[in-house]
Amino acid sequence: MEAWLADPSWDPDPEVLTRWTIDFQGALTRVEKGPSWPELAARAHATGKLLEARLAIVATARDQVRAELETRVRGNRALKGYGANRT
Repeated sequence: MEAWLADPSWDPDPEVLTRWTIDFQGALTRVEKGPSWPELAARAHATGKLLEARLAIVATARDQVRAELETRVRGNRALKGYGANRT
């Protein structure tokens, strides 16, 4: 996950993420809290923050696409109202 998040061009594939999540949850059931546990927990928290930042970027892009689509829909309705799209 850290490598994926470090790559700004990474385009998440839902199937890959689903498989990764299943594998990760399985690994959590087998984990033992040894001496390196605090370091591992710190890395997990840092990765979570990177993921949250990436999600914020994706949400902003999604909102921009939605706004653009809504603008186009309104424009098309206005053109239709004026009869501009008659062929």
